[in-house]
Amino acid sequence: MDLGISGKVALVTGGSQGIGLGCAQRFAAEGCKVMIAARTQANIDAAVAGIGGDCAGISADCTTKDGVAKAVQACIDAFGSAPDIAIFNVDSGPKGAFLDVDDETFAAANTNNVMAFRWLVQAVFPHMQERGWGRILTIGTNSVKQPHRKLPRAAQNTYRVGALALSKTLSAELGPFGITVNTLGTGAIATEQFRTVFTKIAAEHGQTYEEHVAGRVAEWPVRRMGTPEDMAAAAAFLCSDLAGYITGQVLVVDGGNIESLQ
Repeated sequence: MDLGISGKVALVTGGSQGIGLGCAQRFAAEGCKVMIAARTQANIDAAVAGIGGDCAGISADCTTKDGVAKAVQACIDAFGSAPDIAIFNVDSGPKGAFLDVDDETFAAANTNNVMAFRWLVQAVFPHMQERGWGRILTIGTNSVKQPHRKLPRAAQNTYRVGALALSKTLSAELGPFGITVNTLGTGAIATEQFRTVFTKIAAEHGQTYEEHVAGRVAEWPVRRMGTPEDMAAAAAFLCSDLAGYITGQVLVVDGGNIESLQ
């Protein structure tokens, strides 16, 4: 199926590992020129080398305004164009339960989830407006529909929803310019970050990671963990020409197990 995005410039923040890397690989496979923005140069270099072709990387902290500007400029320098497709995929900030975290933690989550998203949109909008075409997609979490109750994510639960509200607002404001704005909600995706978190949870239950995940998977409709490729396929579609009539939406990619992480 031709998604109609061959030749488009795609900026993938957090694109050197996990879901971000899966997205970068998929957009490259669809013929996009891909810019990977992340913080660790060694991971960026490995990702770019693995993808090859029209793929480049930049070390930039995209939870900062300067980092976002640096990433967008890198697209212009490498490909002669600002992004047509912008994937917002950054660390959601410090973790903790409400009673355990301070004001700084809450402020950091707001910066990472809401303000950084604002800065990215501000940076890519003029080019998309000029072209009359653009795709903006946030890699979020299923907590935008139902907050995590067992995981200590008070600030993230709050500002992930804030980012979603901004996304929906932007979908209305940017739609007349041919720009769609959507959110992907992650379920249990087999990444190193997931393994780190759930190894700790498994230990609290006196289990190995493998034992704990096997017990969870047995209760899920699709009976398996998700993969970065699952997320990337959904991302590619929402950023395609074919999805031009879809905006302001949340697509949860969780294998039907949305209640399992609560």
